[in-house]
Amino acid sequence: MPTKSSHVTIDHDEIREWAEARCGRPSMVTGTGSEDHAGILRIDFPGYGGRGTLEPISWEEFFAKFEESNLALVYSAHAHGHRSNFNKLIARESVDLETGEKVGLSRHRRKQAEQAGAKRTPAKKAGTKAATPRRTTRSTPAMLGERRAPRSAAARTVLETKGRSSQRGGARQDPARRGPSRGTRSPSR
Repeated sequence: MPTKSSHVTIDHDEIREWAEARCGRPSMVTGTGSEDHAGILRIDFPGYGGRGTLEPISWEEFFAKFEESNLALVYSAHAHGHRSNFNKLIARESVDLETGEKVGLSRHRRKQAEQAGAKRTPAKKAGTKAATPRRTTRSTPAMLGERRAPRSAAARTVLETKGRSSQRGGARQDPARRGPSRGTRSPSR
């Protein structure tokens, strides 16, 4: 998951230092925490639309929930030559903390695989693994040979005019309105 420019850590001091250098504050998604559930943690940065959806919490509360949920932070210090705010909280078991390499399925994917395995084989044999569900490809209109409608009036105008001939003077293109062809004599002469 992490690239060469990103890092993975569970070190509280490193996380706090990285976030505070970018004016990040610990927060939790509003309405997701309860007595038996830690809630969804986030690091809120000024100007990034967290207002109304995130509630600020203390660093102590953040790290208590961070440990309770067994999380790790993937972050990027710089991207494209600028300081980056990119971060993602992930399950520790899904990444090797030493190398930063992905080692397993995320909790969400693992849960999907378990549910799919339970649906396919109601009575599992001992010692067998649940099959990971295959992704199916959805047919798009382009795959089916259909054309999508353009999104803007300007694009529709361009498509409508493409069907016409490239000759100037649209009225001359209608054979009924066209005069006699060149090289032919008109009957009045």
